[in-house]
Amino acid sequence: MSDVLLVNITWNPTGWRNTYINPRAGHEYARQNAGHESLNFKFDKRNIDTEKFIHGFVQWTNPPTKFQNGGLIIFYTRNIDDNKGQVVGVYGKSQIIEPQQHFVVNGFQNNRYSINIRAEKQFSILFPVPLPADNYKAKSSDRMVPQVGFTYKDSVFAEKILYDELIELSIAGVLQSDYKKLSDIYEYYLGKKFELPYRSQDEKEQEELAQFYKKAKTKEEILDDLKNLQPTDSEEIFVNQKTYKRDNKTIAQIKILRDFKCQICGTTIIKKDDGKYIEAAHIKAKHQKGRETLDNIILLCPNHHKEFDLGDRMIKSHDSNFIEFVLNGQQYKISLTTGQ
Repeated sequence: MSDVLLVNITWNPTGWRNTYINPRAGHEYARQNAGHESLNFKFDKRNIDTEKFIHGFVQWTNPPTKFQNGGLIIFYTRNIDDNKGQVVGVYGKSQIIEPQQHFVVNGFQNNRYSINIRAEKQFSILFPVPLPADNYKAKSSDRMVPQVGFTYKDSVFAEKILYDELIELSIAGVLQSDYKKLSDIYEYYLGKKFELPYRSQDEKEQEELAQFYKKAKTKEEILDDLKNLQPTDSEEIFVNQKTYKRDNKTIAQIKILRDFKCQICGTTIIKKDDGKYIEAAHIKAKHQKGRETLDNIILLCPNHHKEFDLGDRMIKSHDSNFIEFVLNGQQYKISLTTGQ
């Protein structure tokens, strides 16, 4: 028996909360009708979901007979907008149920909606930050999910998925309720509490890159680099004989340009190794497709980062040079180039 299942669902740009017909689907039926997995992450389907249980659908050739009731279902999709495989969410405390097709829901063929999986709402979540599927393949050419629609996985795989998403949420500054829910799922299935590492891999890369670029380039050269960033640039870069994420280079350069200071209070945190610590906050969050660019990142101390993410915030104006906003009753205007 297995208590971890990886399943394939058709891409849905609405986050699987509304019916969606895929005009580029491989089968004619799918090009004309909404897939029943369209509502997998709409957790309040009338007369279907309850306060405790949510229901969804997976298109498989035959149901997975070795899946253990109460297990974890992990959802994979092919994002056809970006042409990338992604891991997008989980159903926890889940089970396979007999297919039911008697629900009347507008938008499906003959307005008939089907379900074949059930899970507990408090243990199920659409990932605020989708994970790149290639990170979980032995080889990039491997198929993530076979044509039957699912594959059995183990607790090691589940831990890596849940751990990586928790790291992404800690960086992105999403709702505390989402972070808490995913932490509970992690603890339930792994039997241990999730603890943030002292430094994430991204932080390590940013520190190394900052040390390199402080010596290698002037602030004027760094500013030119940042202004010339293109969406088509490679996601990986090669610097000083090592491979890094391009986004970590961008954040490291922004930290240098703005002197590692909080752009609200001017604080710089000095570490015991005499290095400087500051956090990069996204103006438009990553889960809303906000990118690591000069005009979407401001540098904040930990306290102001949390206030910026969770406080009463209203953006009054935002362009490539400045952002002006009101945060918990205080008004700020911040440069997105020099940081002053």
